[in-house]
Amino acid sequence: MEKPFLTAFSDKDPITAAGEPIFRKMIPGTQGQDHTTIINGGHFLQEDQSARLVEVILKFIADTTQL
Repeated sequence: MEKPFLTAFSDKDPITAAGEPIFRKMIPGTQGQDHTTIINGGHFLQEDQSARLVEVILKFIADTTQL
């Protein structure tokens, strides 16, 4: 079984915009996962939309972690 892999991209990042479908295709763990596009983030998503990114990460952990 593949481990789940989170993809979270920004809607305003010209650097990685074309990479999103490639990541989803090449990394098996992305299959069946929610794929998030965070609105009003730039290339440094962790700085531009840190609170939203944390929400996405915490939801991913909660959804993919078995107790």
